[in-house]
Amino acid sequence: MTAQVSLQKKQSETPNKLIDTILNQTLGREATQIIYYYLENRHLIQKHEIVEKLDSFNRALEEYIGSGAEVIEKLILENLETRRLEENDDDFIERQKILKLF
Repeated sequence: MTAQVSLQKKQSETPNKLIDTILNQTLGREATQIIYYYLENRHLIQKHEIVEKLDSFNRALEEYIGSGAEVIEKLILENLETRRLEENDDDFIERQKILKLF
């Protein structure tokens, strides 16, 4: 495995874990496993590929659970954006604390 491939894999692991956590918290463990099964068998999306195939994941989720997918998609995007900001901005947490005061 080249260094570039290894780095890309490591960078996508965290967002994939975040997506897994959100699905489990929102739908529960059993429902999340059913979603993964559906993604793999109907849309050829493996659990570890969700970040790379986010548009396909969103369409598959909407197809499977309907309008409820919108809530899950929003949670995922908010959490991914928050994580990105935290990783790229040292003052992010301090600004978040200040914003919570208002």
